[in-house]
Amino acid sequence: MIQLNKTDNSFDGIHLFSGGLDSLISYFVLKDLGFNPLPIYFETPFFSSEKAKDIAEKNGIKLSVENVFNDYLSILKKPVYGYGKNLNPCIDCKAFMINKAIDIAIKEGLKYVSTGEVFNQRPMSQTFQGMKKIEKLLKRKDLLVRPLSGEILKGKLETNTIFKDKKLLSIEGRKREIQFKLAKKYNIKYFSSPSGGCLLTYKEYSEKIRILLDSNIKDERYFKMVKHCRLIKFNNSLAFIGRDKEDNEVLISLSKRDNVYQITDRKGPVGIFLGDDEKDFQNFLKKMLFYSKRDTTLPHLIEKIGDGA
Repeated sequence: MIQLNKTDNSFDGIHLFSGGLDSLISYFVLKDLGFNPLPIYFETPFFSSEKAKDIAEKNGIKLSVENVFNDYLSILKKPVYGYGKNLNPCIDCKAFMINKAIDIAIKEGLKYVSTGEVFNQRPMSQTFQGMKKIEKLLKRKDLLVRPLSGEILKGKLETNTIFKDKKLLSIEGRKREIQFKLAKKYNIKYFSSPSGGCLLTYKEYSEKIRILLDSNIKDERYFKMVKHCRLIKFNNSLAFIGRDKEDNEVLISLSKRDNVYQITDRKGPVGIFLGDDEKDFQNFLKKMLFYSKRDTTLPHLIEKIGDGA
């Protein structure tokens, strides 16, 4: 968990920062109101912090990043409110992130947790029903504030009392004219697009993640690998097989403690085999030869190139 040091004692709250326009505007709105939020990005293999860090830096914001993968797995496996598009646990994910921020706020004695949510902008998590579901999962819903739609939500959802007499915004829906005007006001020139950030919304990637979850895989490295390779499930084993030179390099870089294989002349995919079933291993070797466009009856062409030592 992020810990504030003595030089951070000016922060009075936590702001969930994504790098998107709404997230940026809500941060500057709070600053305008005299608050000093600490921007935080919670990272997993499903949503990298790289773009958010770049956007923050370009807008003069110092961003804190915390990896929450291990805790996130539990909601990914069995979300209370199910999945949105493909394997995205939309409602539970938002509540999880807010709760992570609430944990830090409570520990550090901070006054609020803010988000860049806009009422009725997204169909699952930002409708009234969606926000009520999120509330039910929160540890301290009284700490939450949504600066961009705060005026609309007063009286409908519980709002942090320190904002009772503060003039929040009344943005609603998918149109973004107000946000673009505010971007000019706050001199926001760089922001990420409003979609495409979560890999769990993509069908092919989600299918690979489901295989890892069903196989009780918990090591974060494998959840990073599947973005860069073929994932093959045998009867009792799994195999990760690269598709090109870039994939091969990623697999090797992530292959701590794994047995790594490749064609002896190094012209073909890198493969990682998880399991101890001999029949599955022989089928893995055949797959390696097939993707190398070699005779599948010649397993001696494959050798171990790394053992994770």
